[in-house]
Amino acid sequence: MEIDEIVRDIFGSDIFLESTDRKSSNESEKSSRIAHSLDSTNRYIESALLKDAPEKNVEDKRIGRIGPNVVRFDITSCLGLFIISPDKLTLNSKSTFSTIRANTAVYQGKWMYEVQLRTKGLMQIGWSTVNCTFTQESGVGDTINSYAYDGNRVRKWNAATFTYGEPWHTGDIIGCALDLENGNVDFYRNGRCLGRAFENISMGAGFAYFPTVSLALKEGLTANFGSTPMHYPLEGYEPLQAIPKQEIHQAALLFKWFLKIIEQIDTRQNMNKESDISKEIIHKEKLHNEDMNVQTYLMCLSNCVLKHIGPLVSIPYVTEYIVVPFIRHLSETETSLLSTCLDLLWTFLEEHELRICLETIVVFLLSAFRHVSYLVEYSDQCKNVLLLTKLCQHILTRQYLLQHLLFDKVRLPNFLNVKPPDKKGLIDIVSNVWWETDPVDLTVEANKESYLEACQQIKTTISELETLQVQLLIILLDNSDGNERRPTSRTIFLRKFKRFVPIASSNPTPITLCCIYRLLIAFKILWDAEVRTSPVYVPSRVFYDGSIDYSRIERLGGLVSHLNKMHRGELTQLLGSEHQTIVTMDQTQETSHSYRMALVRMNNMNSLDEGRSIILDTSLPMNTADPTTSLLELLDSIILFYHLVAKEPLEKAALLRNSMLEYISANQNIKIRLEEVKQKEKLESVSIEQELLRSINVFNAKLIEQGRHMAWIRAAVYSKEKQSQLAWLLKVVTLTLTNASLEGNMFSFVPDFYVEALTDLCVGLRSHMHPTAHIEQIPDYQQMFLNIAKFLCDHFMDSRIVNVDSKSTLLLTLAGFVFNPLTLEAMESVPEESRIKLVTNLLKSYEKRAWAESNWILVRFWQGNGFAFRYKRSPHLLKRVGPKLYQEESISQPRKPCPSIVYQGHVRDVLLKNPQDTTAFLDPLLNLLNWTFSEFIGMVQEIHNVSCRPERVFIESRQLKICATCFDLTISLLRVLEMIITIVPDIFNNLPQSFSENLLFRLCQLLCQILNRISSQTSCFQHVVLLEIPDLESVDHYPILAAVTGILLALLNDDMINSKSKSIAEVPRITQTLLIEPSFQMSTLYFLLGDSKVEDKQGGNIKRFSFSNYKNDVTEEEIEKVKGMIEYLDECRAILPNSKISSDNGDICTICYAQPIAVTFKPCNHQTCRICIDRHLLNSRLCFFCKVIIEKVIDLSSNVLHDFSSVITSSK
Repeated sequence: MEIDEIVRDIFGSDIFLESTDRKSSNESEKSSRIAHSLDSTNRYIESALLKDAPEKNVEDKRIGRIGPNVVRFDITSCLGLFIISPDKLTLNSKSTFSTIRANTAVYQGKWMYEVQLRTKGLMQIGWSTVNCTFTQESGVGDTINSYAYDGNRVRKWNAATFTYGEPWHTGDIIGCALDLENGNVDFYRNGRCLGRAFENISMGAGFAYFPTVSLALKEGLTANFGSTPMHYPLEGYEPLQAIPKQEIHQAALLFKWFLKIIEQIDTRQNMNKESDISKEIIHKEKLHNEDMNVQTYLMCLSNCVLKHIGPLVSIPYVTEYIVVPFIRHLSETETSLLSTCLDLLWTFLEEHELRICLETIVVFLLSAFRHVSYLVEYSDQCKNVLLLTKLCQHILTRQYLLQHLLFDKVRLPNFLNVKPPDKKGLIDIVSNVWWETDPVDLTVEANKESYLEACQQIKTTISELETLQVQLLIILLDNSDGNERRPTSRTIFLRKFKRFVPIASSNPTPITLCCIYRLLIAFKILWDAEVRTSPVYVPSRVFYDGSIDYSRIERLGGLVSHLNKMHRGELTQLLGSEHQTIVTMDQTQETSHSYRMALVRMNNMNSLDEGRSIILDTSLPMNTADPTTSLLELLDSIILFYHLVAKEPLEKAALLRNSMLEYISANQNIKIRLEEVKQKEKLESVSIEQELLRSINVFNAKLIEQGRHMAWIRAAVYSKEKQSQLAWLLKVVTLTLTNASLEGNMFSFVPDFYVEALTDLCVGLRSHMHPTAHIEQIPDYQQMFLNIAKFLCDHFMDSRIVNVDSKSTLLLTLAGFVFNPLTLEAMESVPEESRIKLVTNLLKSYEKRAWAESNWILVRFWQGNGFAFRYKRSPHLLKRVGPKLYQEESISQPRKPCPSIVYQGHVRDVLLKNPQDTTAFLDPLLNLLNWTFSEFIGMVQEIHNVSCRPERVFIESRQLKICATCFDLTISLLRVLEMIITIVPDIFNNLPQSFSENLLFRLCQLLCQILNRISSQTSCFQHVVLLEIPDLESVDHYPILAAVTGILLALLNDDMINSKSKSIAEVPRITQTLLIEPSFQMSTLYFLLGDSKVEDKQGGNIKRFSFSNYKNDVTEEEIEKVKGMIEYLDECRAILPNSKISSDNGDICTICYAQPIAVTFKPCNHQTCRICIDRHLLNSRLCFFCKVIIEKVIDLSSNVLHDFSSVITSSK
C-alpha cells in the first residue's frame, strides 16, 4: 500500500506529504521517506488543530463573574465539618448542619450550576452573599440575602419559609438558576422547572452571589459548576466555569482521525483472525517499496494523534463531552473496535492521563446510572452498565478499574443497585393500589388483579438490568487473565471486596441488598461452570488451614492464637507438619521467644519485624487462582457481607409493611365505628360521621402511597426469586455449620459471623420477607427449618462455643424458633435425643449463665396453657388509652400463645429423672424470683416516694425500663414455676424430704410476699399503677396475679380434689405449709375476685381488681376454680390451730422471725429454725452468726440431721 493512500484515507485529501525518489532502494532513504511522512503528518495535525479553533480560555474574563478559572467549593468558607473529595466538588456532612460556599461569585448576567443528590435528606441549596453569617442552626436561605430550596421538606427559604417545589430523591439533578438581569431565582429538578422561587432579589453594588449549600448530618451531594457538561443546560444561562471550547474543537478533530486509524487497525486484526492464509498476507503486507509493514506504520500514526489526545482527555469536560460518546459508539459495533481503542490508549497515553480519563468516564457512568428519570424503563441504566461491562472486557482496563476505582473512589455496589422510580413513575405504573383487608373490603379487593399485574411489570422491567449487572460481576470475577507479573481479576476483586465489607457496614444502604442478590447469582453461575459439586458449603478445613484470611475476625472457640496452641496436635495431624500454617506457628513461637529476650536486653527497641501476630500470608498465585478456593472465599465474603451490611435494608423494608398494617387496622376500626354511628339517630352523629369520613380519606391516601412503595418491594426486594436466593444461602450456612461440627474440636475455628448469619437469614426469611413472600413457597422449607432446629438443639450450651456473643446469638435464635408456630413445628420434629438434650440444658442451674433467655423459652413452651395465660399482650393494655409507643424487637416482646405439649412432656421427664438436678434447678430459680421481685418492689417504692414530693422530679427513662424489665422477669419465673408444678404435680413429694420441705416453704413464702405487696389498696404498687407512667405500661395487677394464682391452683390441685371425695379431718401437708406461713393473709386471695374485705380509706383513689372483669381472658371455669380454692382454704384455715408466734418469744428463730428454733449447729451451738438452716446449707456451710464451719446439725432431741465431719476430715 502507498503511504499517501493510508494517510489521506485517515486525514483527508488536504494533507500534503513531501515526495522522495521512489526508485531509490537505499535503506536510509527508505527510512527517510517514512520519517518525512510522519513529520508532515505531525505538522498537518498541529496546523489543523489551530485552524478555525476558538480562542483558548487562559483567564475567564466574562462580565458579571468574580473568581478563579476552576470553580469548586471553598474550604475556607466552611462552617461545620465536611468530608470533601480531592476535586472539592463532592461533600458529605459530618456536623448537625454544615454550610459551605463556592469560590466564585456572580453579580451580573444569568448563571447556573447543578448538584446531584447523594442522599435525599435535609439540605438547603441555593445562593448567598459574602455578608451572610451562618451558624450550626442556620444555613443558606435562613438569612436575608440568601435564597435556597429544600426538597426534603418541600420548601423554599429566604429568612422566612414557604411551600415550594416537589420532594427530591437520591440521584436527582437539582438545577440552580440565578437571573441577575431580572432579579429572579429558579430551581429545577431533573430538568423540570419547579416554578419561580424568588423575585426582585437584592442586586447592585455590594451584591455578588456565591453558590452555597447547607447539609444536615450524613447528607451528601456532588456539585457541577461547569467542570463537566450540564445534565440539563438552560437556554440563556452560563455555567460558572467556562466551557473549554478550544479543547473541545481539537478533541473532536483528533478523535475523528483516531476513529479511522482504529478502523484500519481493527480491519487488519480481524482479517488476521479469519484464516491462516489471511494472517500470512496481512503479516507480509508492506508499504510500497518499503520494509515497514502497514500495521506498524498505522501504530506510528496512532502515536502522532494520541500524543495530542493525551493532555485533552485529562480535562473532565472533554472526556465527558467527546470521549464518552466516542467509546459508546465503538461499544455499539459488533467488531472489536473498543478493544483496539483501549489497546492503543494503554500503549501511547501517559499513565496519569489515562487514569484521569478512566476515572471521569466511570464517574460519569455512575452519575448517569444513579439518576432515575420519571420513566420506569431503566433504558439509560442498562446502557451505562452495558458500557461499563464492555470497558471491563478489556483486561488492562478491567484490572485497573478493580484496583483503583470500583472499590475506592466509585463503589461497585452502586452499579449493582436498582433504584425505585420517583413518585410520579410509581403512580404511572401502579395506578390501582390493593392491600389485604380482613374482613374483605370489596372496593379495595377490586384492585388486586391490576395491582399484582403492576408488580409483575416492575419485576419484568428490572430483570434486564439485573441480568446485565450479573454479567458485569462475572466479567470482574474472571480467573483466566493473570500471568507471572499480575494476579487475576478475581484475586483483585476478592481482596478489594473483603476490605470493602467492613467499610460498607458503617453505612448500610438499600444498594447493599441488591449487591447480595447479584453476587449470589454470579457465584452460582461460576460455581456450576468451574467446580460443579453439590450441595455447596464451606469446608471446615478453610477455617484453620490459612487458605482464607480471617484476621480480625473472632472464632466460635475464642482467639485463634489460643486455639492454635490448644489443638496443635490435631492441626498437625490434619494438615501435616510441612503445612504453611504449622510452619508459621513454629516460626512465630521462636520469634516470640527471641522477642522477649531482645526486650530484656534492650528496653528502648522501637520496632521488631519478627514480633508480628500469626496472620498467614494468603495471597493467591499470580497467574491463576484455584477455582474452588477462590469461589469459596467469595462465598465466605458474601456471608460476612450479608451479616454486616445487607440485613438492615431487608429489615427497613419490613418496617414499611408493618406501618402499612397498622394503618390498615386503624382504617378498619374507623369504618366499623362509622357503621355504628350511622345506626344512631343523634344530632351529633352527622358531625361525627363527617369527621370519621375525613379520617378514612386521610388513611386511604396514606395507604395508597405506601401500597405503591410496597409494590416495588414485592417486585424488587421480596420477590419469590430473591427469597429463594436467601433460602439457598441459609442452607449453605446451615450445612457449613453442621459439617464443621462433625470435626470435633475443629468446630471451634468456625468464624463467629456464620452463627450470626444463620440468625440473620432465619429472621429475614421468617419475619421480614414473610408474609409478603410466603415462606411456604420455598421448596423443602420444612426440611430447611428442621435442619436448623436440630443444629440449635444440639449446640445450645455446646462447650466448644466460647465466644460470648455467639452463645447469646444461638440462644436468641433458639428463642425465635420456639416463638414462631411454623418453626416450633420444626423444633418438635427433630429427633427425640436432640429435644431431650435441649431441655436438659434449659433445666440446668440458672447460676453462672444467661438465665433470662432460657427462662423465656420455657415460658413459651407453657404460654397458652397456664391460668389466664392465653393473651398476646396483657389484657390491661387493651383497655388503656394513649399514644402507642414503639417497642423494640426483643425476646420478651408480646407474641401469640403457642404452647408445646411435646416439650412440656420432656420437661416433666427430665425433672423426674434426676431429683438432685431438679433441686439444683429449682433452688436458683426461687432465688432469682426473690431477687427480681425485691428489685422491682424496691424501684416501685422509690418511684412512689419521688411522686409524693411537692416539687417536680424527673425520673430517668432507663430506671423505668429496668423496673418494667424486673416485673417481666418476675412474671416469667412465676410462669415457669406454674408449668413445673402443673406438669409434675408431685414434684415436692419426689424430692428428698429436707429439700422438698425447704423448697415448698420458700415457694409459699414468696407467693405470700408477692400477694401482700400487689393486693394492698394502699401499697406503693397500687399508687404507681394509678400514675400510668409511659415506660411502665406492662406493670399491672393482672399479669402477676394471674401467674401467682396459676401456681396456687396447681400447688393445691391434688389437695382440693382429695377434699371433695372425703371430709377434711387433717389439713394436707402442702396446704398446711401455705396456711402456716406467717405472711399468709386470706384477704389477698379475696382481692382476686374484687372482694377486698377492707374499708376504703382513700375513697375513690383506688383501682379495684377482679378476674371477673376480664371475661374475654379469664373463663368461667377458671373463675370457679379460684372461688373453690378460696372456699377450700377458708375451710382448712378453720381446722388449723392458731400457730402464730409472738415476736417477743425467746424461742423464735432470729433469722426469719417466723418459725420456732428447731436445730443446733455444732461446734458453735448457735440455733435457728429447720427451714432457715436447710436453705442456708444449699449454698454455704459457714454459721450464720460466727462464720465457723458447721460440722453437724442436730435437732432439739439430739438427732443428727446433717453430718459434714467426714467431709471436713477428708479435705484436711
